[in-house]
Amino acid sequence: MINELLTKPIVRQKLPDERFTYNEFCARIKETEKADLIHGEIIMSSPATIEHEISFFSLGAILYFYVNRRQLGLVIGSRAAMKFSDYEAPEPDIMFIQKDRLHLLGKTEIFGPADLVVEIVSPGSRRLDFVEKKEIYAHYGVKEYWLIDRFRQQAFFWKNVNGVWQDLPVDEHGIFRSEVVAGFWLRVDWLFATEPLDALAILETILAGDPDAK
Repeated sequence: MINELLTKPIVRQKLPDERFTYNEFCARIKETEKADLIHGEIIMSSPATIEHEISFFSLGAILYFYVNRRQLGLVIGSRAAMKFSDYEAPEPDIMFIQKDRLHLLGKTEIFGPADLVVEIVSPGSRRLDFVEKKEIYAHYGVKEYWLIDRFRQQAFFWKNVNGVWQDLPVDEHGIFRSEVVAGFWLRVDWLFATEPLDALAILETILAGDPDAK
């Protein structure tokens, strides 16, 4: 008996999966809460700063009404998720989905990548936005990624080329032009103005056309 206890193979109990699935994520997170599901881990967002909210609402409104006017698709954020898999479902600050891909929209998520993702950096989200999310967005096929860092007054614009991010240029006048949102451009300094600018005036300026095209 003793020898048997020492030598008989023992089948170990299967360890439980410590990762959360997307369904578990949805069940745990309230509609009023913002969180990301990254590699099966639920990452809760801290309360947004005033600077974050200014950027979110102003840029989000400009994009939303531009896309609506041009009938290009839909702009949403920031409680909707991009469900890539059972263990990957980030919630970007702003997403743009082209009109020929709107069939991918569910009730609370898009099933697959948005065409454009915008993240507005918070003090506690810098690594998440610059590293983890950036890698996930590239891997799953987000076409364009904008990262707005008000605290360091930096803006980064990338396009996805076969899963690798490449810089999108800002010209000598500080103008950035999207390759995904047709005809959309902006002056980067608008993002970091001391006082909130007139979003309607900016929208009208963008809709008037690219200044270099005149």
